[in-house]
Amino acid sequence: MSVSEDRQYVLVSWKWCWNKDCLMFWGTQTEDDEERSFGGYTIDVDDCEKYTKQEIVDRGHLFWEGQELFQLDTDESYAVKLDDLRQWGRKKTIIYR
Repeated sequence: MSVSEDRQYVLVSWKWCWNKDCLMFWGTQTEDDEERSFGGYTIDVDDCEKYTKQEIVDRGHLFWEGQELFQLDTDESYAVKLDDLRQWGRKKTIIYR
């Protein structure tokens, strides 16, 4: 999959993960030359859509800047830099049927 280095952001939907153990990410990852995915959710950070900062700004999403969970609007989605997310949280495997 061809994903350029400037696609450093993911969108986290707090509406669906507030006070839970896992995060919900927007979209399904696309190639650089494809239209970005802004629909659907996944818990797989590796498979979710990656966005450039400009794509986030153009759509008017908020940026997560280290706020505590209780400080965030639960109806909003927040853009998080993937490197910051990986430093802040831990990745775990969820097995379900």
